[in-house]
Amino acid sequence: MVEKSQYTNILKLVFKIVFSTAAVYYIVSHLDVKQVGNAIKEMNPAYIVYALVLYTISQIGSSFRLNHLFKAIDLNLRVWPNIKLYWLGMFYNFFLPGGVGGDGYKIFYLRKYFKAPVKKLLGAVFADRLSGLSIIVIYLLGLAYYIEYDLPYQGWVFLLIPLVSGGYYLFLWIFNRALTKAYWPVSLWSIVVQGLQMVAVICLLKGMGGQIKGHWDDYMFLFFLSTIASAIPITLGGIGARELVFMKGASLLGVNIEQAVAISLLFYLCTLVSALPGVYYAVRTNRIFGNMNLEYDKHINT
Repeated sequence: MVEKSQYTNILKLVFKIVFSTAAVYYIVSHLDVKQVGNAIKEMNPAYIVYALVLYTISQIGSSFRLNHLFKAIDLNLRVWPNIKLYWLGMFYNFFLPGGVGGDGYKIFYLRKYFKAPVKKLLGAVFADRLSGLSIIVIYLLGLAYYIEYDLPYQGWVFLLIPLVSGGYYLFLWIFNRALTKAYWPVSLWSIVVQGLQMVAVICLLKGMGGQIKGHWDDYMFLFFLSTIASAIPITLGGIGARELVFMKGASLLGVNIEQAVAISLLFYLCTLVSALPGVYYAVRTNRIFGNMNLEYDKHINT
């Protein structure tokens, strides 16, 4: 007999498939697919490689960021096992888009090997996600001043940056005060991670040559906005959500829609390829931790 939780996961997966399919259909029916293909064909492939390398480095940086939060809850996970675990989570996010997701699998294996409290693991992983989101919002607030679109109080939105940063610290203080000691290194890593991804997108834009001249800030604004949209768990690995934001946003900001969607697709390709090393660790999970399964218990007996 199928449990209620299994029904829920199945329904979530079906919803994601339907939503992603509908989004892709809408996008394809409202733009010139041939022009999108031409924009990709005319790309200098070297810049795609640069973007892929930068994105991969950003994900390694994300693993360092998460490890600071693990250390704050006394989970002393060494650097290389932490990177491998992060890659495993990336793989699950892309290729097994069920109800658990990559973060859920990371928590499962850390609980299994280290007997770490689930509540603390959940808090650390969620704080990691929220840190990335807060820095993305900060980048958006900074870019909003420069985009060619009439936003309310556009010249003053940057004043919200300290509120966003302070709000993240307040969350850590309320949710688990132990995590506040990781606030500065986690925030700095988030700046680096999102900065590297921004440079990766700039490489893709550069690969298109002079076609995007004068609209760099618009494209970067759309990129960060689409990153938030793709993180909402209503699609299969973000398929459709990122492209939909680029398409609609490009129309509002007056930039070439087909080129914007091409950038979105190429960035998605980079994220997909970057997640592929996780295939190995999904098959050989025992290669992630080795003989480290008692390390957490030396620090916390809960």
